Amino acid sequence: MRIDDLRVFLLVAQHGSLHRATEHIGVTQSALSKALARLEADAGMRLFERTARGVTLTPVGQTLLERARNVVLAANDLQGEVEAQAAARAGKIRLAATPYLFSWLLSPVVARFLARRPLATFSIETRLTQGAILSLQSGDADLACGGMTANVPRDVSHIPLRPLRLQVVARSGHPRLGAFKTLADLAQERWALPQASSSLYQVLADEFANNGLPAPLVAVEWTGSGISIAELLRDTDLLGLVPQRTLMQPEGRDLSVIGEPDMLRQPEIAMFWRADGYLSPLCIEFRDELVAFCKEDDATGGRVEHALRL
Repeated sequence: MRIDDLRVFLLVAQHGSLHRATEHIGVTQSALSKALARLEADAGMRLFERTARGVTLTPVGQTLLERARNVVLAANDLQGEVEAQAAARAGKIRLAATPYLFSWLLSPVVARFLARRPLATFSIETRLTQGAILSLQSGDADLACGGMTANVPRDVSHIPLRPLRLQVVARSGHPRLGAFKTLADLAQERWALPQASSSLYQVLADEFANNGLPAPLVAVEWTGSGISIAELLRDTDLLGLVPQRTLMQPEGRDLSVIGEPDMLRQPEIAMFWRADGYLSPLCIEFRDELVAFCKEDDATGGRVEHALRL
């Protein structure tokens, strides 16, 4: 069996459709069909049932799925290790990260890293924490960065970086801004929030529940960049969640903090990687650089928090 055919098999199984798989991989549907035909010929049995709505795995296909995933991940690791040894300190770092973290955390670390390792390249995908971890498990990312969750999979290792220092915010001209003191005052307000599976949403929902309040009233649920949401908050009376550092940057303009700093439990930011996967020397160096940056940043966090209150 060819590794490339197994990659096609996993992609079609994930999307449940040859058409959607072709859009993702950028090859023709005919090429995908030929790859699946070769794989089914090698297996001696059908791996998919074709229907009007797409394709579904046969029992044999289900059996092959996990083994194929392990083979492809091992092949990716081998390729990464060979390329890392050949390229020494040059190479690519594939990073999946929560959108909230890019401007104030990842961007300065990447810039500092590239100043020392100018031959390094980065591929950065912005996804919420669960999606970033899925990218790790599928082999699409080397490292992931996001909010710490209670259900980190066993095959994923992690290291805590620092608290996020999350703030509830509204536009500076919000008509009820002066009346917002406690969470109870926010119970009837409408919010722009990340999807319910995200660690950031869980922080707010848990605090509401702990105070005997109903779940937040979500008017806009998002999965993309936090910058566009900051713009939405400036143009509406919706409330939102913003990292403290964002308020010191251009995207935080005209947004005001609501309530006391201890209104919310502060989620921990963490770095994740596959426990049994190969990390190139370049990836390990970047991971260590991010840990060091967070220690430096944490040392100045109290001064930033003080400045935000002035």
